[in-house]
Amino acid sequence: MRVQRYDKALPLREPVLLPNGFLRADGYLTRTGIFVYRDSNGRTVRELRTPDEVMSRETVDSFALVPVTNDHPPELLTADNAKQYAVGAVSEQVQPDGDKLRASLMITDAKTIEAVQAGKVELSCGYTADVVAEAGTWNGQRYDARQTNIRGNHVAIVDVGRAGPECALRMDAADGAAQEITMDPVMMELGGAQYAVPADLAAEIAKMLEAKGLSPTMDAGKAAPAASADLEAAKADNAALRAKLDGLTSAAAAKAMREKLILEIREDMAVSDLAKRLDCAVSESDTTAQKRRKIIAKLDAAIKLDGRSDAECSGLLEGLLHARGEQAAAAARSGAVKTDASADDDSDPAAAARAKMIARYDGKEV
Repeated sequence: MRVQRYDKALPLREPVLLPNGFLRADGYLTRTGIFVYRDSNGRTVRELRTPDEVMSRETVDSFALVPVTNDHPPELLTADNAKQYAVGAVSEQVQPDGDKLRASLMITDAKTIEAVQAGKVELSCGYTADVVAEAGTWNGQRYDARQTNIRGNHVAIVDVGRAGPECALRMDAADGAAQEITMDPVMMELGGAQYAVPADLAAEIAKMLEAKGLSPTMDAGKAAPAASADLEAAKADNAALRAKLDGLTSAAAAKAMREKLILEIREDMAVSDLAKRLDCAVSESDTTAQKRRKIIAKLDAAIKLDGRSDAECSGLLEGLLHARGEQAAAAARSGAVKTDASADDDSDPAAAARAKMIARYDGKEV
Protein backbone atom coordinates (compact mmCIF):
# COMPACT_ATOMS: atom_id res chain seq x y z
CA MET A 1 0.00 0.00 0.00
CA ARG A 2 1.43 3.37 -1.06
CA VAL A 3 1.22 5.99 1.70
CA GLN A 4 2.27 9.55 2.39
CA ARG A 5 4.28 10.18 5.55
CA TYR A 6 5.56 13.22 7.43
CA ASP A 7 8.71 12.76 9.46
CA LYS A 8 9.21 14.26 12.88
CA ALA A 9 11.16 17.47 13.27
CA LEU A 10 14.83 18.17 13.91
CA PRO A 11 15.96 21.70 15.17
CA LEU A 12 18.09 24.32 13.35
CA ARG A 13 21.42 25.38 14.80
CA GLU A 14 23.35 28.48 13.85
CA PRO A 15 22.10 28.95 10.30
CA VAL A 16 24.14 31.39 8.23
CA LEU A 17 22.53 34.54 6.82
CA LEU A 18 24.17 35.34 3.48
CA PRO A 19 24.87 38.86 2.13
CA ASN A 20 21.95 38.54 -0.30
CA GLY A 21 19.58 37.86 2.59
CA PHE A 22 19.18 34.14 1.93
CA LEU A 23 19.65 31.68 4.80
CA ARG A 24 21.81 28.57 4.50
CA ALA A 25 22.36 25.77 6.99
CA ASP A 26 22.94 22.05 7.31
CA GLY A 27 20.19 19.74 8.42
CA TYR A 28 19.28 16.13 9.02
CA LEU A 29 16.39 15.25 6.73
CA THR A 30 15.33 11.87 8.11
CA ARG A 31 16.64 8.80 9.90
CA THR A 32 16.35 5.05 10.25
CA GLY A 33 14.41 3.38 13.04
CA ILE A 34 10.96 2.31 14.13
CA PHE A 35 8.24 4.95 13.86
CA VAL A 36 4.88 4.69 15.62
CA TYR A 37 1.69 5.67 13.78
CA ARG A 38 -1.82 5.87 15.21
CA ASP A 39 -4.95 5.25 13.17
CA SER A 40 -8.37 6.84 13.75
CA ASN A 41 -9.38 4.03 16.12
CA GLY A 42 -6.48 4.77 18.46
CA ARG A 43 -4.62 1.65 17.34
CA THR A 44 -0.86 2.09 17.00
CA VAL A 45 1.26 0.56 14.24
CA ARG A 46 5.05 0.44 14.47
CA GLU A 47 6.70 0.85 11.06
CA LEU A 48 10.34 0.03 10.45
CA ARG A 49 12.64 2.02 8.20
CA THR A 50 15.79 -0.05 7.74
CA PRO A 51 19.22 1.43 6.95
CA ASP A 52 19.13 -0.42 3.61
CA GLU A 53 15.97 1.48 2.63
CA VAL A 54 16.88 4.91 4.02
CA MET A 55 20.46 4.80 2.74
CA SER A 56 19.65 3.29 -0.66
CA ARG A 57 20.82 5.33 -3.63
CA GLU A 58 17.22 5.75 -4.82
CA THR A 59 16.04 7.14 -1.47
CA VAL A 60 19.06 9.42 -1.03
CA ASP A 61 18.77 10.79 -4.57
CA SER A 62 15.03 11.38 -4.15
CA PHE A 63 15.67 14.02 -1.46
CA ALA A 64 18.21 15.94 -3.55
CA LEU A 65 16.93 19.36 -4.70
CA VAL A 66 13.41 18.82 -3.28
CA PRO A 67 11.60 22.05 -2.32
CA VAL A 68 11.73 23.46 1.21
CA THR A 69 8.33 24.63 2.52
CA ASN A 70 7.12 26.72 5.46
CA ASP A 71 5.06 24.04 7.28
CA HIS A 72 3.73 21.04 5.39
CA PRO A 73 1.53 21.90 2.40
CA PRO A 74 -1.92 20.29 2.25
CA GLU A 75 -0.87 18.21 -0.76
CA LEU A 76 2.18 16.57 -2.27
CA LEU A 77 4.30 18.99 -4.26
CA THR A 78 4.25 18.77 -8.06
CA ALA A 79 5.34 20.99 -10.93
CA ASP A 80 1.84 22.48 -10.86
CA ASN A 81 1.89 23.67 -7.24
CA ALA A 82 5.56 23.91 -6.18
CA LYS A 83 5.70 27.65 -6.88
CA GLN A 84 2.84 28.18 -4.43
CA TYR A 85 4.55 26.45 -1.50
CA ALA A 86 8.33 26.42 -2.04
CA VAL A 87 10.45 28.79 0.09
CA GLY A 88 13.81 27.28 -0.81
CA ALA A 89 15.43 23.99 -1.74
CA VAL A 90 17.59 21.16 -0.47
CA SER A 91 21.08 20.98 -1.94
CA GLU A 92 22.03 18.44 -4.57
CA GLN A 93 24.39 16.70 -2.14
CA VAL A 94 22.42 14.48 0.26
CA GLN A 95 24.63 12.15 2.26
CA PRO A 96 24.21 9.38 4.85
CA ASP A 97 25.52 10.44 8.27
CA GLY A 98 25.24 7.66 10.82
CA ASP A 99 21.57 6.67 10.94
CA LYS A 100 20.39 9.89 9.25
CA LEU A 101 20.45 11.68 5.91
CA ARG A 102 22.23 15.05 5.99
CA ALA A 103 22.11 17.94 3.51
CA SER A 104 22.46 21.69 3.20
CA LEU A 105 19.33 23.80 2.73
CA MET A 106 18.90 27.22 1.19
CA ILE A 107 15.91 29.29 2.34
CA THR A 108 15.08 32.20 0.06
CA ASP A 109 11.72 33.45 1.38
CA ALA A 110 11.91 36.50 3.67
CA LYS A 111 8.96 35.54 5.89
CA THR A 112 10.30 32.02 6.41
CA ILE A 113 13.75 33.41 7.24
CA GLU A 114 12.14 35.71 9.82
CA ALA A 115 10.27 32.73 11.30
CA VAL A 116 13.52 30.74 11.55
CA GLN A 117 15.25 33.65 13.28
CA ALA A 118 12.28 33.85 15.68
CA GLY A 119 12.73 30.21 16.68
CA LYS A 120 10.94 28.09 14.07
CA VAL A 121 13.92 25.81 13.65
CA GLU A 122 12.87 22.20 13.09
CA LEU A 123 12.73 20.12 9.92
CA SER A 124 10.09 17.61 8.91
CA CYS A 125 10.33 15.76 5.61
CA GLY A 126 7.31 14.81 3.54
CA TYR A 127 7.66 11.61 1.54
CA THR A 128 5.84 8.62 0.13
CA ALA A 129 6.54 4.96 0.82
CA ASP A 130 5.15 1.50 0.32
CA VAL A 131 4.16 -0.19 3.59
CA VAL A 132 4.55 -3.96 3.78
CA ALA A 133 2.54 -5.71 6.52
CA GLU A 134 5.39 -7.73 7.95
CA ALA A 135 5.93 -8.11 11.71
CA GLY A 136 9.29 -8.76 13.33
CA THR A 137 11.99 -7.35 15.60
CA TRP A 138 14.81 -4.92 14.82
CA ASN A 139 17.57 -4.07 17.31
CA GLY A 140 15.48 -5.73 19.99
CA GLN A 141 12.37 -3.67 19.20
CA ARG A 142 9.10 -4.99 17.82
CA TYR A 143 7.60 -3.65 14.59
CA ASP A 144 4.35 -4.38 12.73
CA ALA A 145 5.16 -3.24 9.20
CA ARG A 146 8.09 -2.19 7.04
CA GLN A 147 8.49 0.86 4.79
CA THR A 148 10.02 0.38 1.33
CA ASN A 149 10.54 2.53 -1.77
CA ILE A 150 10.87 5.72 0.29
CA ARG A 151 10.80 8.77 -1.98
CA GLY A 152 11.30 12.35 -0.82
CA ASN A 153 8.79 15.03 -1.83
CA HIS A 154 9.64 18.10 0.25
CA VAL A 155 11.24 19.24 3.51
CA ALA A 156 9.19 21.52 5.78
CA ILE A 157 10.34 24.12 8.31
CA VAL A 158 8.05 23.51 11.30
CA ASP A 159 7.59 24.56 14.91
CA VAL A 160 7.62 20.94 16.08
CA GLY A 161 8.86 18.28 13.70
CA ARG A 162 8.35 14.54 13.43
CA ALA A 163 11.74 12.83 13.29
CA GLY A 164 13.14 14.15 16.55
CA PRO A 165 15.15 17.29 17.40
CA GLU A 166 18.25 15.66 15.92
CA CYS A 167 16.90 16.27 12.42
CA ALA A 168 17.16 20.03 12.60
CA LEU A 169 19.07 22.57 10.62
CA ARG A 170 22.48 22.99 12.20
CA MET A 171 26.06 23.85 11.48
CA ASP A 172 27.45 20.73 13.18
CA ALA A 173 26.59 17.06 13.48
CA ALA A 174 25.55 16.99 17.14
CA ASP A 175 22.77 14.56 17.97
CA GLY A 176 19.61 15.20 19.92
CA ALA A 177 16.87 13.01 21.35
CA ALA A 178 14.82 11.43 18.58
CA GLN A 179 11.05 11.13 18.82
CA GLU A 180 8.86 8.73 16.93
CA ILE A 181 5.78 9.91 15.08
CA THR A 182 2.12 9.02 15.13
CA MET A 183 -0.46 9.36 12.42
CA ASP A 184 -4.22 9.49 12.83
CA PRO A 185 -6.68 9.41 9.90
CA VAL A 186 -5.99 8.01 6.45
CA MET A 187 -6.68 9.83 3.17
CA MET A 188 -7.71 7.74 0.17
CA GLU A 189 -7.43 9.17 -3.34
CA LEU A 190 -9.38 7.73 -6.26
CA GLY A 191 -9.87 9.33 -9.64
CA GLY A 192 -8.56 12.68 -8.46
CA ALA A 193 -10.89 12.89 -5.43
CA GLN A 194 -9.74 12.49 -1.81
CA TYR A 195 -11.66 10.97 1.10
CA ALA A 196 -10.84 11.03 4.83
CA VAL A 197 -11.73 7.60 6.19
CA PRO A 198 -10.92 5.42 9.20
CA ALA A 199 -8.01 3.07 8.63
CA ASP A 200 -10.18 -0.06 8.73
CA LEU A 201 -12.57 1.35 6.13
CA ALA A 202 -9.68 2.45 3.91
CA ALA A 203 -8.23 -1.05 3.99
CA GLU A 204 -11.58 -2.56 3.00
CA ILE A 205 -12.10 -0.17 0.09
CA ALA A 206 -8.49 -0.55 -1.05
CA LYS A 207 -8.89 -4.33 -1.10
CA MET A 208 -12.01 -4.06 -3.24
CA LEU A 209 -10.27 -1.69 -5.67
CA GLU A 210 -7.17 -3.85 -5.94
CA ALA A 211 -9.40 -6.81 -6.80
CA LYS A 212 -10.58 -4.75 -9.80
CA GLY A 213 -7.00 -4.04 -10.84
CA LEU A 214 -7.00 -0.44 -9.57
CA SER A 215 -4.43 1.19 -7.28
CA PRO A 216 -5.84 3.75 -4.83
CA THR A 217 -3.39 6.17 -3.22
CA MET A 218 -3.29 6.15 0.57
CA ASP A 219 -2.26 9.24 2.50
CA ALA A 220 -1.67 9.07 6.24
CA GLY A 221 -3.25 11.97 8.08
CA LYS A 222 -2.03 14.17 10.90
CA ALA A 223 -0.44 12.32 13.77
CA ALA A 224 -0.17 12.61 17.53
CA PRO A 225 3.26 12.17 19.18
CA ALA A 226 3.78 8.80 20.81
CA ALA A 227 5.31 10.27 23.97
CA SER A 228 2.79 10.26 26.84
CA ALA A 229 3.82 13.79 27.88
CA ASP A 230 2.50 15.06 24.55
CA LEU A 231 -0.82 13.22 24.71
CA GLU A 232 -2.97 16.22 25.62
CA ALA A 233 -1.33 18.37 22.94
CA ALA A 234 -1.90 15.57 20.45
CA LYS A 235 -5.60 15.46 21.31
CA ALA A 236 -5.90 19.19 20.77
CA ASP A 237 -4.07 18.99 17.44
CA ASN A 238 -6.41 16.25 16.25
CA ALA A 239 -9.64 17.91 17.43
CA ALA A 240 -10.12 20.02 14.30
CA LEU A 241 -9.30 17.08 12.07
CA ARG A 242 -11.75 14.80 13.84
CA ALA A 243 -14.47 17.47 13.60
CA LYS A 244 -14.18 17.32 9.82
CA LEU A 245 -15.15 13.65 9.85
CA ASP A 246 -18.78 14.84 10.36
CA GLY A 247 -19.94 12.25 12.81
CA LEU A 248 -17.99 9.26 11.55
CA THR A 249 -17.68 8.20 15.20
CA SER A 250 -21.34 7.20 15.15
CA ALA A 251 -22.34 3.94 13.53
CA ALA A 252 -24.99 5.59 11.36
CA ALA A 253 -22.62 8.21 9.96
CA ALA A 254 -19.91 5.65 9.36
CA LYS A 255 -22.39 3.48 7.44
CA ALA A 256 -23.48 6.47 5.34
CA MET A 257 -19.88 7.33 4.48
CA ARG A 258 -19.17 3.71 3.60
CA GLU A 259 -22.17 3.54 1.27
CA LYS A 260 -21.27 6.88 -0.35
CA LEU A 261 -17.71 5.75 -1.04
CA ILE A 262 -18.83 2.42 -2.44
CA LEU A 263 -21.38 4.10 -4.74
CA GLU A 264 -18.78 6.54 -6.05
CA ILE A 265 -16.28 3.75 -6.61
CA ARG A 266 -18.86 1.60 -8.40
CA GLU A 267 -19.83 4.57 -10.56
CA ASP A 268 -16.20 5.13 -11.54
CA MET A 269 -15.75 1.44 -12.32
CA ALA A 270 -18.90 1.43 -14.48
CA VAL A 271 -17.73 4.45 -16.47
CA SER A 272 -14.26 2.90 -16.86
CA ASP A 273 -15.80 -0.36 -18.11
CA LEU A 274 -17.95 1.61 -20.58
CA ALA A 275 -14.88 3.41 -21.89
CA LYS A 276 -13.15 0.08 -22.38
CA ARG A 277 -16.12 -1.38 -24.28
CA LEU A 278 -16.23 1.67 -26.54
CA ASP A 279 -12.46 1.60 -27.06
CA CYS A 280 -12.23 5.09 -25.57
CA ALA A 281 -8.80 5.98 -24.18
CA VAL A 282 -9.01 7.10 -20.54
CA SER A 283 -6.40 7.24 -17.80
CA GLU A 284 -6.61 5.77 -14.31
CA SER A 285 -5.79 9.26 -13.03
CA ASP A 286 -8.85 10.74 -14.79
CA THR A 287 -11.79 11.62 -12.60
CA THR A 288 -15.14 9.99 -13.30
CA ALA A 289 -16.35 13.27 -14.83
CA GLN A 290 -13.31 13.48 -17.11
CA LYS A 291 -13.89 9.93 -18.31
CA ARG A 292 -17.52 10.76 -19.14
CA ARG A 293 -16.46 13.75 -21.21
CA LYS A 294 -13.98 11.64 -23.17
CA ILE A 295 -16.66 9.02 -23.86
CA ILE A 296 -19.11 11.70 -25.07
CA ALA A 297 -16.43 13.07 -27.40
CA LYS A 298 -15.83 9.55 -28.67
CA LEU A 299 -19.52 9.00 -29.38
CA ASP A 300 -20.11 12.40 -30.97
CA ALA A 301 -17.21 14.80 -31.48
CA ALA A 302 -19.63 17.51 -32.62
CA ILE A 303 -21.08 17.97 -29.14
CA LYS A 304 -19.60 21.00 -27.38
CA LEU A 305 -18.87 20.31 -23.71
CA ASP A 306 -17.33 23.64 -22.70
CA GLY A 307 -19.30 25.20 -19.88
CA ARG A 308 -21.41 22.14 -19.24
CA SER A 309 -21.69 20.89 -15.66
CA ASP A 310 -20.88 17.33 -14.66
CA ALA A 311 -24.60 16.68 -14.18
CA GLU A 312 -25.33 17.86 -17.72
CA CYS A 313 -22.57 15.65 -19.11
CA SER A 314 -23.96 12.70 -17.19
CA GLY A 315 -27.39 13.31 -18.71
CA LEU A 316 -25.89 13.77 -22.17
CA LEU A 317 -24.07 10.46 -21.93
CA GLU A 318 -27.22 8.66 -20.81
CA GLY A 319 -29.11 10.16 -23.74
CA LEU A 320 -26.41 9.18 -26.22
CA LEU A 321 -26.32 5.63 -24.90
CA HIS A 322 -30.12 5.42 -25.01
CA ALA A 323 -30.17 6.66 -28.61
CA ARG A 324 -27.39 4.25 -29.47
CA GLY A 325 -29.43 1.39 -27.99
CA GLU A 326 -32.56 2.39 -29.91
CA GLN A 327 -30.49 2.64 -33.07
CA ALA A 328 -29.15 -0.86 -32.59
CA ALA A 329 -32.64 -2.20 -31.86
CA ALA A 330 -34.07 -0.54 -34.98
CA ALA A 331 -31.27 -1.97 -37.08
CA ALA A 332 -31.91 -5.42 -35.65
CA ARG A 333 -35.62 -5.18 -36.41
CA SER A 334 -34.97 -4.13 -39.99
CA GLY A 335 -32.34 -6.81 -40.37
CA ALA A 336 -29.74 -4.30 -41.52
CA VAL A 337 -26.71 -2.79 -39.84
CA LYS A 338 -26.58 0.94 -40.46
CA THR A 339 -23.39 2.74 -41.33
CA ASP A 340 -22.27 5.81 -39.36
CA ALA A 341 -23.67 8.05 -42.12
CA SER A 342 -27.09 6.42 -42.12
CA ALA A 343 -27.14 6.43 -38.34
CA ASP A 344 -27.19 10.21 -38.41
CA ASP A 345 -29.99 10.32 -40.97
CA ASP A 346 -32.83 12.51 -39.69
CA SER A 347 -35.29 9.91 -40.99
CA ASP A 348 -34.13 7.44 -38.36
CA PRO A 349 -36.28 7.71 -35.18
CA ALA A 350 -33.34 7.03 -32.87
CA ALA A 351 -31.23 9.68 -34.57
CA ALA A 352 -34.09 12.14 -34.32
CA ALA A 353 -34.50 11.40 -30.62
CA ARG A 354 -30.78 11.88 -30.12
CA ALA A 355 -30.87 15.23 -31.93
CA LYS A 356 -33.77 16.40 -29.76
CA MET A 357 -31.93 15.35 -26.61
CA ILE A 358 -28.84 17.35 -27.58
CA ALA A 359 -30.98 20.35 -28.50
CA ARG A 360 -32.66 20.28 -25.09
CA TYR A 361 -29.27 20.36 -23.35
CA ASP A 362 -28.29 23.27 -25.59
CA GLY A 363 -31.40 25.17 -24.49
CA LYS A 364 -32.98 25.07 -27.93
CA GLU A 365 -36.64 24.61 -28.61
CA VAL A 366 -37.60 21.19 -30.00
